[in-house]
Amino acid sequence: MVVRATCAAGLALTLLASSCTPATPAPSGSPRSSGAASHLQLIEAEDAQTLDPALIDDPTSLAIGSEIFQGLTRLDQNQRPVPSLADHWEISDAGRTYTFHLRGAQYHSGATIQAQDALTAWTRALAPATASPLTSFFSPLGVRYPGDSLNAVQVVDGKTLRLRLPQPDSELLTLLALPPYWLADPKQPTSGSGPYHVDRWDHSRAIHLSAFDGYWGARPSVRKVDIEIEPDNAKRIDRFSSGAIDVAHGFTGPQLLAFARDPAHAAQLHKVGNARTTWLGFNTSAGSGYGPPDRLAIAQAIDRSRLTDLALFGSMLAAPATDLLPPGVPGHLNRQLPAYNPVAARAALDQASFPSTIDLYFSTNATVGRVAADLQDQLSNATGRSVVLHPTGDFFNQAALDKLPFFIDTWSADVPYPSDILETVLRANGQFNNLRLFDPEIERALDQGRAAASWEAALSAYRQAEAVAVAQNRVIPLYSGVEPYLVKPGLHIPFTGGTIAYGWEEVR
Repeated sequence: MVVRATCAAGLALTLLASSCTPATPAPSGSPRSSGAASHLQLIEAEDAQTLDPALIDDPTSLAIGSEIFQGLTRLDQNQRPVPSLADHWEISDAGRTYTFHLRGAQYHSGATIQAQDALTAWTRALAPATASPLTSFFSPLGVRYPGDSLNAVQVVDGKTLRLRLPQPDSELLTLLALPPYWLADPKQPTSGSGPYHVDRWDHSRAIHLSAFDGYWGARPSVRKVDIEIEPDNAKRIDRFSSGAIDVAHGFTGPQLLAFARDPAHAAQLHKVGNARTTWLGFNTSAGSGYGPPDRLAIAQAIDRSRLTDLALFGSMLAAPATDLLPPGVPGHLNRQLPAYNPVAARAALDQASFPSTIDLYFSTNATVGRVAADLQDQLSNATGRSVVLHPTGDFFNQAALDKLPFFIDTWSADVPYPSDILETVLRANGQFNNLRLFDPEIERALDQGRAAASWEAALSAYRQAEAVAVAQNRVIPLYSGVEPYLVKPGLHIPFTGGTIAYGWEEVR
């Protein structure tokens, strides 16, 4: 589901996130002793913009907010929706009706969570006065604009909530785990039900949180979390290197390369897949001159490992793609993409009497500029053609007008679900379908994914939709986004990736 367009290609996103059994805190600057961590010290480049579930629209706020607030569902290690504030639910009416049964949980304020709280929170998010940037997340419920009436929600009783969808939507259960679907105490909107609550927020300086003793789930072993805000990259990495910080991220490629040159740092660097994907695309109108053999030849002319090594700082900020869906989004596969074969690429273009010039369009972002420069070198050497680069300031407008025959494109999913990318990139009427692609087989598979009654059926259908586009080389996946984290030795973090990289309650 698309909430906002990601207009900067290839930028490294910053992510963070959520908590479990007591231990003695390690002294600042010393290695951790065995056992679970009890005090987590983090450092961020930017402060949270807001901790209002109706307004959260940036990675830092999302990560911290996910520890304070919860929805009816949550996402497990595989990004699959599982019970959270709703301990179970039924799906009926061919996927159009969801009935949720809430568990006996409490807010940080001590108030008991009621089904009415969901209707109250979601209605507030849709109110024009709230000015939420997230209202389109409610589209499965038949509303998407400020002021729309939320008629699809029925409060059956204090612990039962029924949602009646205008049509089946398999993304709903994932959306319910994210803002603006998080619940808060209607009388104290800053009071959530998550494993942590805010003790103090010194804006632009630090946020201090403690574990919530009344949390309905497993007792978090991490009892305190302190988050420093330090915009200066050099100071941030110095704080980590001094031993004062447990987890740090948001660094530049050159900084990470310099850090990784020391073999002792190898175990401290963790590259976590996020929800960003970048590819080469052919517009079916402006790029109609690229036939199937030509597109295959272009795919065979690209060495993805070289691309990420040279253009993305030793693959510090990206990994060679094996799929259009990145590893941080469910449905990702390690597909057999066309292998690098420059001899076959040149022979195919020569046999097709392909023109002597290839025009490549891309946005003016610095990262994608480096990518384009390496692609120029690779394509020229492999095909024997002259590759002309066209940095385009109004790239997305020109793409929407079908003026870019062959281009570098990117998307960062707001929701870790395959439809967020595939409905955007491959759906015939998708707002950012810069391919201008219409394929009945893809349309059918996307329809089946949206209406699927189970997680497995949905992923299978979405994979089929992608398989058609990739097999035809309508899109040539280049690389998937990576967010590097520096982690103090002795600390175990089960990273999940996606839009929220890890949970504090899972740290050991």
